[in-house]
Amino acid sequence: MALARPLRIPKGFLLGTASAAHQVEGGLWNDWMRMERDEPGRVKNGDSAAVAIDHFRRYREDLALLAAMGHTAQRFSVEWARVEPEPGHFDLSALRHYVDVVAACRELGMEPVVTLHHFTLPVWLADRGGVLDPEAPRLFARYAAACAEAFGEEVRWWVTLNEPNVLMALGYAEGEWPPHRRSPALALRAAAGMLRMHAAAATALHQVSATHGRPAMVSIAHHERPFRPVPRSIAARCVAWVPDLLFNRWFLWSCARGRVLPPAGSGQVVPGLRGSLDYLGLNYYADERVRFDWRASSRLFVSSDPDPALPRNSLGWSIDPAGLRRALVSLSDEFRLPLLVTENGVADEDDELRSGFLLDHLRAAVEAIADGADVLGYLHWTGFDNFEWLEGYGAKFGLVAVDRATLERRPKPSAEVFADVCRTGVIPTPRHPSGMRVGAAPRAGPPTG
Repeated sequence: MALARPLRIPKGFLLGTASAAHQVEGGLWNDWMRMERDEPGRVKNGDSAAVAIDHFRRYREDLALLAAMGHTAQRFSVEWARVEPEPGHFDLSALRHYVDVVAACRELGMEPVVTLHHFTLPVWLADRGGVLDPEAPRLFARYAAACAEAFGEEVRWWVTLNEPNVLMALGYAEGEWPPHRRSPALALRAAAGMLRMHAAAATALHQVSATHGRPAMVSIAHHERPFRPVPRSIAARCVAWVPDLLFNRWFLWSCARGRVLPPAGSGQVVPGLRGSLDYLGLNYYADERVRFDWRASSRLFVSSDPDPALPRNSLGWSIDPAGLRRALVSLSDEFRLPLLVTENGVADEDDELRSGFLLDHLRAAVEAIADGADVLGYLHWTGFDNFEWLEGYGAKFGLVAVDRATLERRPKPSAEVFADVCRTGVIPTPRHPSGMRVGAAPRAGPPTG
């Protein structure tokens, strides 16, 4: 087989990393921190996000380090619980902090991509029912408008919700994440609630931007994880299509039609929902090969069964760059929207896989453009090893290692590989495979940043 040739990245293509406030900032109080306090055994090894990587205080040096590597974009989240610690009370010092983060990105030549909700909620809203609260859309829109006013013309790219399908699955169907509900009916209600929250926030962002005569590009960060039945299994084929459609298409179809589609609704129109996606943010880690499992009712009777022919990362997830290309092309063909890869990365404890993974997946993203997809950029998950939800600090996704005792930052070899691409605009031929077989069993539930 002929080796791939070096590939040039299109002019203006965004390259950078993505992060989330809870995973990096430290010093937060939200529903996840309350879970840590009340149920300390839930996070692996008893790890805590109380300090995380102390990015709240170190953001300038962290951003400068990424900019020095040639990155042209930075996705980060604003922590709602920090900005609105009590209902209706906006902490102006917190808003000023995020204004400074935006300004630092601009000064360093990185396009800010701002996420408003990355899984965590203020405790006061969680106590009112969280995304199930009928008032949540109005409250989320108020918060979104406050951020849009504060950031002004410096922010063009917005993500309202990060992976609503993941929160629906892990928070309400399987009960592993806050609010630890295990009910298919509540999972569907949560999905409908987040749909209304997105529509309300998108409307607020567009209205504020229009009032001030500046453009706004609004989306969600959609987690695409196609469910593919194991070969030659009629049972797997029969059950895989339902969770696949619910997880990978229901939210997007509802946005496209402007309605709460079955089974979470009966087609009710949601004001502001239709046309609320100016582009589509894509979080892609892996396809999921599945088999029928009568015990897995919370996952609609499918369980992971990774393809033995594919390499896997340190969490047991399959590595297949062609999957990213397929995802970009299929989403482009179906929804006719520009696409931004808002997350893509690999759990790799020793940085053995990441360089090849990055080059292969960057190549897949650029090759999807030749297939007709309007791909605007690629944001790697993540810049710094951080708090990876229930995995704690055990899952290493970062380009930069963080010493847990001293919090010293140490760029890994893969950071320089990505930096070379950012500086030259050329994806070289990979010298190493993008993955290797590891013995870890796949973890339940979809991967996520």
